[in-house]
Amino acid sequence: MSQSGLRCSPIHHRFETQTADWILVGDMLIPRRLHGEEDEKAATDVLGLFDISGLTKLGVKGRDSESWLLEQNVDIPAANYESRRLADGGIVVRLAADEFVLESGISNHDVPALSARLASTTGHVFCMERQEATFLLVGSSAPVVLSQTCGIDFRTQAARSLVLTRVAGVSCGVFLDNVNNARAFRFWIDYSYAEYLWEILASICEELGGHAMGAGRILRELP
Repeated sequence: MSQSGLRCSPIHHRFETQTADWILVGDMLIPRRLHGEEDEKAATDVLGLFDISGLTKLGVKGRDSESWLLEQNVDIPAANYESRRLADGGIVVRLAADEFVLESGISNHDVPALSARLASTTGHVFCMERQEATFLLVGSSAPVVLSQTCGIDFRTQAARSLVLTRVAGVSCGVFLDNVNNARAFRFWIDYSYAEYLWEILASICEELGGHAMGAGRILRELP
């Protein structure tokens, strides 16, 4: 499949021999399905691992960053590491008093639009490139995976908050989310470590009766 002008997920090559069924998410081709429809539906309830790295990210930093985002009608969180929803179902997380990270929803509308406006903005607000991979872990056994790979007790963490930690020895952000009224974990990982972490998470999923799956299944569940 031609990828001219498109970004590649750091684990794209793992799927090239597994499927010919792809979906365009943002500017990235990712697998729509890796297993049969019924297998993926059943596994999602128990444990599913998804690559949704195509969702566009944007870092906004500077002393005017908060006021600029408010001018763009972005509902921003008050406290560090808390989040709010974007209009397209994406998220905005406050990292510091003057720094935010945003990730678009599946329509991939809000963050590209904000990025275009930011490029022509003057003042003390700056674009910070964010190129992390994004993985999503859902299902009733998802907390078990975290208990095996991370020292944080996520049972005590608030939903829709970002935790900066290490998972299987890899530094990453873990965002506690809700998908289809169930707790889910979104991972933001540096590209250079993404394949390693995917292998670890996928292996544990298989042991617990789940699967790594194509994103077509979960994209229907996301806001």
